Amino acid sequence: MSTSPPSSDAATPLYEIVEIPRLAATGSVTASGVNDQSIVVGQQETTAAPRAWLYQQSTGALEELTQDPAELGAYANGISDSGVIAGAEVPAGGGPLPGFWTVTGGAVLLSGQYQSFTQAAAANDSGTLIGNYGQSGTVSSLPVVWTAPGYAETTLPGLRCNLCTRISVTASAVNQAGLIAGSSSYGIYDGSGNYLGSGLHAVAWQSGSITDLGALQGAQYSAAYSVNDSGDIVGGSRMGQAAGAPTHAFLHHDGVMTDLGTLAGDSGSSANGIDNSGQIVGASQGDTATRAFLYQNGRMYDLNTLIDPASALAGLVSLEEAVGISSNGWIAVNGTDSRDPGWTRAFVLIPAH
Repeated sequence: MSTSPPSSDAATPLYEIVEIPRLAATGSVTASGVNDQSIVVGQQETTAAPRAWLYQQSTGALEELTQDPAELGAYANGISDSGVIAGAEVPAGGGPLPGFWTVTGGAVLLSGQYQSFTQAAAANDSGTLIGNYGQSGTVSSLPVVWTAPGYAETTLPGLRCNLCTRISVTASAVNQAGLIAGSSSYGIYDGSGNYLGSGLHAVAWQSGSITDLGALQGAQYSAAYSVNDSGDIVGGSRMGQAAGAPTHAFLHHDGVMTDLGTLAGDSGSSANGIDNSGQIVGASQGDTATRAFLYQNGRMYDLNTLIDPASALAGLVSLEEAVGISSNGWIAVNGTDSRDPGWTRAFVLIPAH
């Protein structure tokens, strides 16, 4: 399934585009989230470690986020509408340490059994943060939850996995009701302990209980990356069990997973964000290029075609992956600027009025 290029009608959205500045003169910059207060967060690569940043479009101010002056760097992985920024500190020795910042000021390191080699990934307005522990040098991961006011640490279960080693269980997003979306590995064995199959499926957790969301066409691989306040979940799923089957973006709504297709001419796609009105953003991949998309009203649009022609950046940038969308329709996107070749740059798209 693919979509055709949008026609120029009144229903076609249009966006102003702003390029987010760098903390340093060179290095790739990537956005990871945007909230309803026109704040974007992300990181800039350096030779030592990433440097986390916060950008406020209302003032044009770029601020570096740090936990400790002695740290090598930091990650900013997501931001809630109330201004809680989930991320991690990169200390001078050892693995990342989970923590968060607030837009109004302040930084907190999260403690617990899984403090080292852990990052906070997302936060909601109710004081819940989620993240993932992953010991260096292994493929294992374990979802972790911290809950206000004390931010006590708890963990989330993986899918039932009889007679096998549980690996790759990941939490990606949390909504205001505490519904968490992510993915979990699973293994299938018969009654004699003979291996029958395994895979990775998109899952949801509510109050600590896990639900398998399945995959498109019975595939063995899917993963969920975002959830809105209505409980709609988006991500990516392989299209069937065949080796090399392409991955398509999906929407999971009321227990049904729907294939969102790709942009015209592309073979793969993945959805990274969904807002409360049901707008979905992500990336569509072809043989030679990746393009950021917006999906709304049953139609997938190439965001590159929706930049306001009056913008100073029109024709200069290539939008490759939309990583998040706020409930007021602002979109955080990563791509390139032809005036600055060789680096990834971060942008925010603002609905034109």
